[in-house]
Amino acid sequence: MNQRGAEYLAVMTAVSGLGGALGATTWIRVDVAAVPGTIVWCLALMAAVLVTAPAQPPRMGMLCLAWLLSGLLMFASAMGFYTAVLEARGERVEATVTQVRDGTEKGRHLFYALADAEGTRIPGELGAWPGAEIGANHNPEGEVGARVTVIRDPEGLVDPRLPDDVDGSVAVPIWLVVFTMTAAACMLAGRPLRARPVVRRPRETSETGRRARRRRRKRRLRQS
Repeated sequence: MNQRGAEYLAVMTAVSGLGGALGATTWIRVDVAAVPGTIVWCLALMAAVLVTAPAQPPRMGMLCLAWLLSGLLMFASAMGFYTAVLEARGERVEATVTQVRDGTEKGRHLFYALADAEGTRIPGELGAWPGAEIGANHNPEGEVGARVTVIRDPEGLVDPRLPDDVDGSVAVPIWLVVFTMTAAACMLAGRPLRARPVVRRPRETSETGRRARRRRRKRRLRQS
């Protein structure tokens, strides 16, 4: 492990972990925070470049690869955070849809406000309906009054999720794989660049210069 690569990894992990954890909470709406989140993600690359300035120019190709992988690490961190919270203290409840809204991102993405059996609003929103698949057309959609089984956080820290989406045996390996790939890219980006050897030609003395000019002159006379 090299120190420069470790610094890159620390920056990428801190930004991705914090961004992913915040995005998984009820404090921030994922669709609303997409643009600010992208800006913060770009700042991670700038911070990583500033780590080396002005001592050593970074390997920008590998550093950009590490930065792109850190975006996947952000999503994996969000998945790991809400999975850990809901597996630790989540409650499985039958909920009723009280409101449906379409997200602000491109394309149709519905979010559902829920209430429990007693009519108490469940903090956060459900971002996926049972049977829906990412990128698929004609996904099933819920409507006001529809009932759905979810796992909610009684403390209201994270959004409610479908039971199939809360699986630590899936979330942890995904995070480890993405983190390992990011770490490898950071280590390669942090390797010092090989300095090109500088070939210095000896300075010609006045006597040496005169002899060289005589030889060139004689060579031209023979050729003529």
